[in-house]
Amino acid sequence: MKKLYISFFINSLLILSTLFFAESITLIDMMGREIEVPAKIDRIVAAYKPATQFIFALNAQEKLVGVDDGSFTEKLFIALYPKITELPKVGSKKNGINIETVASLHPDIVILFPHNQAEETAAILEKINISTIIINPESLEEIRETNLLLGEVLGLQEKSNIIDQKFEYILNLLERTKSLPKEKRKVVYFANSELLDTVGKGMLQNDLIEWAGGINPVAESKSGFVKISPEQLIAWNPEVIVTSQLFQGDISALLNEKKYQGIKAFQNNEIYRFPSKLEPWDFPNPSSYLAMLWLAMKLYPDLFTDVDFIEIADDFYYTLYGLNYTDLLNIIEN
Repeated sequence: MKKLYISFFINSLLILSTLFFAESITLIDMMGREIEVPAKIDRIVAAYKPATQFIFALNAQEKLVGVDDGSFTEKLFIALYPKITELPKVGSKKNGINIETVASLHPDIVILFPHNQAEETAAILEKINISTIIINPESLEEIRETNLLLGEVLGLQEKSNIIDQKFEYILNLLERTKSLPKEKRKVVYFANSELLDTVGKGMLQNDLIEWAGGINPVAESKSGFVKISPEQLIAWNPEVIVTSQLFQGDISALLNEKKYQGIKAFQNNEIYRFPSKLEPWDFPNPSSYLAMLWLAMKLYPDLFTDVDFIEIADDFYYTLYGLNYTDLLNIIEN
């Protein structure tokens, strides 16, 4: 029996030492690829803005050695880590990645965007022994998955689990609107950069509307990005219109457009712009969960009389970034 215990102890030590000293780990990324990444990651290239966002949320921004062409101008990133403006730019989802620039940075891992030749780019990088992972935070569930996956990759599971608990807390609050019967739901139209640019099924903004207790009229027949006519908007007659944070128009001027005055949202002055000046909450990032709650409270304020939104936003940002929402707004406005 004593020999059995000794053998078991030695085998346990061997297993633990193998895990502890492992040079790499194997997992499945969000495109279903089996990938091998270093067990210890100190140098990260984020190839598109949502990737950078999750790195900041996990408080790993000091490991960034390169970012996409847009991240270095983001107000939130600059407020949290001014050195981001000095990092090399590696390209973008739209225009592709500069392989030579990425290789020169000697990253332990490159976090890539979904679609648009991502797998081809990953294959090229892996041929020169650069590990890659593709994320796809295009829905609320995928935002949670992205957070947990990157937490595992970076050895930051404790932080990613804490963030996930914040997501769960907001979802629990939103059961008040998610469970509303169809006859009690308001028709909500989302305007992208322009009033007649919108989205249907399969888009994050549609998820935001549905969880907030709204009905997106576009999603009943269309998916993806959708362009509509003024006549179609008038026919849908939405009770509320919510625009992207990056909507190019002026809300006050829009409210005065004569041809839309028969629409309920115009009649009742219910046209809103998604927050926030820090970052667009209607884009795929962790703060999309705050966007849902904000919209739900706009649509059905009587269901949330016990909820202090600013208090929740402050706590959310503090948990993710170490500074509360109010303080970060003050930083970028001063």
